[in-house]
Amino acid sequence: MAFNSDFNESKLLHELSQGSESAFTSLYNQYKNGVYATALKITKSKILAEEVVQDVFLKIWQNHENLADIANFENYLFIISRNHIFDTLKKMARDANLLSDVSYKNTSSSDTDSAIKDDQYNVILNQIVEQLPPQQQKVYKMAKLEGLSHQKIGEDLGISTDTVKKHMAQALKFVRHRIAPYMNMFMTMLLFFKA
Repeated sequence: MAFNSDFNESKLLHELSQGSESAFTSLYNQYKNGVYATALKITKSKILAEEVVQDVFLKIWQNHENLADIANFENYLFIISRNHIFDTLKKMARDANLLSDVSYKNTSSSDTDSAIKDDQYNVILNQIVEQLPPQQQKVYKMAKLEGLSHQKIGEDLGISTDTVKKHMAQALKFVRHRIAPYMNMFMTMLLFFKA
């Protein structure tokens, strides 16, 4: 990537340390693709890589007062990104192990693989559903948990069937996107416990 001829890193870092949002935006635009590429290479997930970019630059902003003395911002950014990615992966592995232990203790050996998958999937799915906007969350729960028809949901919530369908489509799209990064983890765990 060709560097902008007007790009003066040390000047921008100094301005950012003083709280300049425009300096932050310039640095973000300069380096976001590099952080994304690094995260994608390690996580193999576009969604997780996008979250890493947001989290890393949030950390940069939160720590902006200490950036004026950074000699090589690109290296600094790479280290923060790498550490954040590995912390995220370790947390996911810890969560997976914790859920596996609980599931393993509470089931007979013949049911272990499906119970681990079901328990873990449900915990993560519930966390994702809780992130939906309130109306989408209501529609999703009424359809999936209570088994209500779109027409019945519309009547209960005082909205049209088309609006229910729209909320449901948006909720399903969101849930599918958010659950995707965990699918490889589920499969790896199942193969591990079957071995």
